[in-house]
Amino acid sequence: MAPTHLMHRLNGIGLPTRAGRGTALMELAGQLPATVLSRLLGLHIGTATAWSQEAGNTRPGYAAEVARRALRKNQ
Repeated sequence: MAPTHLMHRLNGIGLPTRAGRGTALMELAGQLPATVLSRLLGLHIGTATAWSQEAGNTRPGYAAEVARRALRKNQ
């Protein structure tokens, strides 16, 4: 099923797709760095950066957290 067809069907039964998409994107933008968000979702880096800033993403420690997880996993 094409994404637009699914969107129209969901909207037709009262499920607003745009709000859900925005909420999901804001949640991801708050948890991931803009470069990861950009590559993961295929967004332009400027768009991903704007979403991250809007979400209040101040996670400079993201890379360090990923490294810690890798260390714990290998132990």
